[in-house]
Amino acid sequence: HHHTMSHEVIIPDNAKAVCNLPLPTLDPAYANDGSILLFYQYVEPLWTRSQHKAALKKVIEIGTKFNITGRGRVAQEGLNCTLTGKPNDIRSFCYGLRDWDELFNETDFKITDGVATDKLFKSLSIRKTNELVAYGLAGEKAPSLKKFAGTHLDAQEYHELMKDPEAVIIDVRNAYESAIGHFQPPEAGAKLIDPKMRNSIEFPKWLASEDTKKQLAGKKVMMYCTGGIRCERATALLNQMETATQDLGLKGVYHCRGGIERYVKTYAEGGFWKGKNYLFDRRMEQTPDIKGSDAVENDIQSKCCLCRVKWTVYRGQFKCHRSLCGVPVIVCDGCARTATEKPHSLVCELCNEGYRAPSEAPDLVGMKRKAEQLVDEKVVSTDADASSSENQALAKRPKSYYKDRVFLRRLPLTATFTKVKEALGEDSVRNLQWLSDQKSGGFYGSCIAFMSSY
Repeated sequence: HHHTMSHEVIIPDNAKAVCNLPLPTLDPAYANDGSILLFYQYVEPLWTRSQHKAALKKVIEIGTKFNITGRGRVAQEGLNCTLTGKPNDIRSFCYGLRDWDELFNETDFKITDGVATDKLFKSLSIRKTNELVAYGLAGEKAPSLKKFAGTHLDAQEYHELMKDPEAVIIDVRNAYESAIGHFQPPEAGAKLIDPKMRNSIEFPKWLASEDTKKQLAGKKVMMYCTGGIRCERATALLNQMETATQDLGLKGVYHCRGGIERYVKTYAEGGFWKGKNYLFDRRMEQTPDIKGSDAVENDIQSKCCLCRVKWTVYRGQFKCHRSLCGVPVIVCDGCARTATEKPHSLVCELCNEGYRAPSEAPDLVGMKRKAEQLVDEKVVSTDADASSSENQALAKRPKSYYKDRVFLRRLPLTATFTKVKEALGEDSVRNLQWLSDQKSGGFYGSCIAFMSSY
């Protein structure tokens, strides 16, 4: 399968997704080893509560039938799993999902054979959750993947786009993951942007910040993560934002099919990948197959958080002790005892430099409604000329409007009739209608004021 381009070993088969295709056949040499399966599948429209419950039961049932172990999350928005087992059992599990629901024909099951049996999980734990990735984008805040998902590129196309100076590339993982490995586009190629995230909840705030928008304006935006799942919502969020605001002039939003995982298997010497791919299973990390370990180590700059010696592995579950942080930190073997005895001395790189994430949260629900309305009405103007968009705005105004009503939004949740009257003028407000969310009945800061004069 190998073919060489300028002496680089590339295995194109490893870049290919298995959606709607037979799963890769097992190399007999690996018959007695273990296998690891990574996959996710979003469901849109969401599963109902009862479908969610049934899905949870079904996944556990199929997993148990084939002696599968590992970790999984089942939400109304779909499934995300890291599973282990015997090579043929892992394949039977995937086919079992396909037999249960044809939706899983769309799934890119990523199978790694030849895994040492001591690296397999001991038990199966499938949890019912609200969200597959904790972006704080569950339910009505979630950008639609059908309408706004980014463009999937396979590893080779992604590799080529990294050479494009018109592109920027965003690592949508957390900073502690990027510390031991990340893409490094070539000198005259794409510009790498580090969101400096402690967790995924910070991503929507970072993406909507003015500083970020300046860096993305007019560019081809590439995103990447471990296996692809974090980029699904992340690319959709950016496309939705662009649709709603029409102010970035992006030239496309792209992510790598199968994430770093498929890229590193395709570019067996590493390609533009530097360092190690941080994993959330018992392998802990993934490195390019035929790149020497010294070369991998030379690519990494990470240090022990206590003595600052160069160190590239996370061991011992040590966490940053600063309040509200708690991200994993690197501790070398020489400092492990100190770290255990004085956990309050552990500080992560972001806290160390005093970095604070943007605190202003975008109005995700409002942005989603606006973007979907524009997409549904297909009035997204190709000509971004100001006058034409003003004409559109006029054309979209409702036919009747009431001179005696004022719509207020983004009120603080502590708003009262008295406070609104004070703000608008004591005598001018006759009455207020507080608007609540149809689904949850919650109040999100909107009301209509009926005015006595106008």
